[in-house]
Amino acid sequence: MRKVILFFLIVVSFLFAWYGESRRFFCLEDGKCITVWKTYNNVCYVIPGKYYGIWAPSNNFIRTSNLNELTIFFTDELPNTWIVQSKEELKVYNKAGFVFLDYDEDSAKLRDILYKPDAKMFYKDLRFGASLINIDIKENYACNKDGKVI
Repeated sequence: MRKVILFFLIVVSFLFAWYGESRRFFCLEDGKCITVWKTYNNVCYVIPGKYYGIWAPSNNFIRTSNLNELTIFFTDELPNTWIVQSKEELKVYNKAGFVFLDYDEDSAKLRDILYKPDAKMFYKDLRFGASLINIDIKENYACNKDGKVI
């Protein structure tokens, strides 16, 4: 009887954790990947690469809400750098090896790096070597620069 109860508690705990925490990996064709890890208490971690850890990361991540929408730009001109545009406030935790830039704080300079001089469209007019992932955390999906769901 104890084994049955223990098994039941383990299964219920696993299902509770599975339901409450979801992790998605969004990757572009060039191999750039982002982990979006939605957790309890309206906390979401956005992490470079594929993150499989059990605990929250210790450095190089963004902490935001589970309802936010983000656009993350990549460019060959700024390797190991994310240019981030967010609908809501977010916190960046960065110790070394990776750079997070706020698009809204320095949009004039970053626009010149990311977009063609005569850019009219958000997705289609990125320079060669630039790409983006547009993430809707609440709906759990992302699009690339062509508007294709990834």
